[in-house]
Amino acid sequence: MTRLRLVVTVLAVVALAVPAFVGSSTADHPHRIPCVVPGLLCPDLITDGTRFNPYLETRTFSTNSCDVQEGHTEPGTRKLLRFRFTTPNVGVADLVVGRPDTNYFEWGSCHGHWHFKEYADYRLWEPAQFAQYEALRLANPGVQAHEILEAHPELKPVRGDKRGFCVIDIIRYAPAGLLPKYQSCNFQGISVGWADEYYFTLSGQYIDVTGLPSGNYVLEAEVNSEQLYEESNYDNNRASVRVTI
Repeated sequence: MTRLRLVVTVLAVVALAVPAFVGSSTADHPHRIPCVVPGLLCPDLITDGTRFNPYLETRTFSTNSCDVQEGHTEPGTRKLLRFRFTTPNVGVADLVVGRPDTNYFEWGSCHGHWHFKEYADYRLWEPAQFAQYEALRLANPGVQAHEILEAHPELKPVRGDKRGFCVIDIIRYAPAGLLPKYQSCNFQGISVGWADEYYFTLSGQYIDVTGLPSGNYVLEAEVNSEQLYEESNYDNNRASVRVTI
């Protein structure tokens, strides 16, 4: 067998061994939040992993706790990995969400306010599984996390269940003088040079790690994981840090 035929044969075997992924399109999100000028003037949100500052907390929840009712945790005494989640807009245009509606939001009856759908995904990994997951993400650019996880059920991160509740300008990232535009939950967005932030102590701002063996893990957080709103770049939407449980 010639070297050329050998290479072609090896590539064919590899192709059969790797599942085919089909990237998401606008058809997957018929109500996707568009760029200000599609394909030209778009936001670009990133996850600032330098601000995670994770820590462990033990807390007891009652059955009527909003965290329990909304599926973040279970009743009883639980061990939580809390962290801060900050999403600067480093793009050339604002993320304009607008008024809460059922296309992008769902009503949270316990808290009495709207929740933004699919704003962020939180995952806690064993290091070996995270390395496998990272290799799959690298080998399949443009493929969303949920597609990779569905195709690889052997990957089993511990997931958080945070929902956004008000996407607005909280932290300034741009030079002084650039004023925030979105400061009310009645009309939401993130200006260029500003960031939304979810502080440690907020409801659902954690991963429940009750019962996990002590050891080293990787905390990963990803904004706009299912690309509900258009951005100029989705490759910088996530960040990760090592943590010890």
